[in-house]
Amino acid sequence: MTGDPTHDVSAVGFLVIDVLCRYAETLPPPGGATFVDEATMTVAGTAGATAVDCAILGLKTQIAARVGRDVMGEFLIAQLQRYGVETGLIQVDDEVQTSTSLLPIRPDGSRAAFFVPGTSARFLPTEAEIRRILDARIVHLGGTGLLDAFDGAASEALLRRAKALGRTTVFDLILANPETVPKVLPLLEHIDYVVPSIHEAAAMAGTSAPADVARWFKERGVGTAILTLEGDGVYVDPADGAPFHLPSHRIDVVDTTGCGDSFTAGVIVGLARGWDIRKVCRFANTVAAHVALGLGSQGRLASFDATLQAMESWPLRAP
Repeated sequence: MTGDPTHDVSAVGFLVIDVLCRYAETLPPPGGATFVDEATMTVAGTAGATAVDCAILGLKTQIAARVGRDVMGEFLIAQLQRYGVETGLIQVDDEVQTSTSLLPIRPDGSRAAFFVPGTSARFLPTEAEIRRILDARIVHLGGTGLLDAFDGAASEALLRRAKALGRTTVFDLILANPETVPKVLPLLEHIDYVVPSIHEAAAMAGTSAPADVARWFKERGVGTAILTLEGDGVYVDPADGAPFHLPSHRIDVVDTTGCGDSFTAGVIVGLARGWDIRKVCRFANTVAAHVALGLGSQGRLASFDATLQAMESWPLRAP
C-alpha cells in the first residue's frame, strides 16, 4: 500500500444496536408495565459508537463490522451513513441476527444489559477488506472478547500489519475477565494506545490500582495506557513522560452508556490533530461528558467546535 491513507480512522470490530429506556430500577411485574420517561435506539459498541462519534467530531471514518440481514442491521447501516460513516466494510450475515442490547438505565446513569451476541461473533474480514481497513491513518480495534472469529491470531495480524505500515493503533475491549487475557496478550506489542475502563483493565491485570494496571499493560508492549475511571476522570501513563491524572467534568449524569466508546473517539480525534497527550485526554473527557448528558451512545455530542469550547469552559470535579 503506497501513498497517504484515504481515511482518518478505521473502526474495526464490535457493532451493536442498543435499545434503551430511562429510568428503570426494577423489572415490570409479570403481565404489567413500568412507565419510563424516555426510550431510544442508538448505534453502539466499541467500534460502532466510536466510529459515529469520530464522524460527528469531523474525522473521515469507516467501519468494518458485521450485521444481520434484519431490521436491526438496516437501522445500524442507515444511522452510520446518516452520521457520515462509510459502511462499505460492513458484512451482512444471512443466518445470524444483528448484535443487540436491551438496556434499562437506572436513575444514577448506570445500567445492566440483556444482550444477544449475534453477528459480531462471526465477524472476520477478508484479505481484500483488511487492505481497505489499513487505508487509514489510525486503526482502532474495539471489542476483543466478543469477536469470536476475529479474536486471537487474526486480530494480531491486522495490528501487526498496521504497525508495519506506520499506522497509529488504538485498542479497547469489552466485558474483560481473566479469560480475555490470552486473547489480548499477543496484541499488546502492536498497540500504541490502549483505552479500557479501569474495571476491565483491572480484571485482566489482576490488580486494581490505576498505576499498577497501567504498568501491567506497558510492560507487555503497549505504548500509552489510558484508563478511564468513570466519574473520577482518567489515569494516563504515556509513552514519554510521567503518568498523570485528569478529573472529569462536573455534570448531571443521565446515562453512562457509550461514555467509554466516546472517550476513545475523543482520543482518536486528538491524535489525528497532532495534539500532545494531555490535551488529547482533556478533550476525550469532554467528549464523554457530552455523551453522559443524554440517553444512548451519542448523548448530546454535537460537533468538534462545541466540544472544544466546552473543554475550556465546563467546570471540573475536585481531584
